[in-house]
Amino acid sequence: MILYALLRSDVAVAKGTIISTDPKSTLGDVALGNQYCEVVVNVVLKRDIVLPRPYGYVETMADAHKMSIAWPYKRVLYLSLLHFFMCHESDCSH
Repeated sequence: MILYALLRSDVAVAKGTIISTDPKSTLGDVALGNQYCEVVVNVVLKRDIVLPRPYGYVETMADAHKMSIAWPYKRVLYLSLLHFFMCHESDCSH
């Protein structure tokens, strides 16, 4: 999946994998809640982006490489959806 910047809807900041969607799950002693999911950052695209919920020494996207972070659901694009939209008008194999 692709994580997008909080302030600019068209800026991809990282690629990652969802680890938890449980609102009661905690990260940095804070529950995820209903608007966030826990993500492991696999690839950093914008190193200087400040995390919406920094914890410990994990404050920017550069710090978050290979780490778990809380990221808002509304700023996540699932790659399967991206594939669908890109191929919707053409004959892509699924």
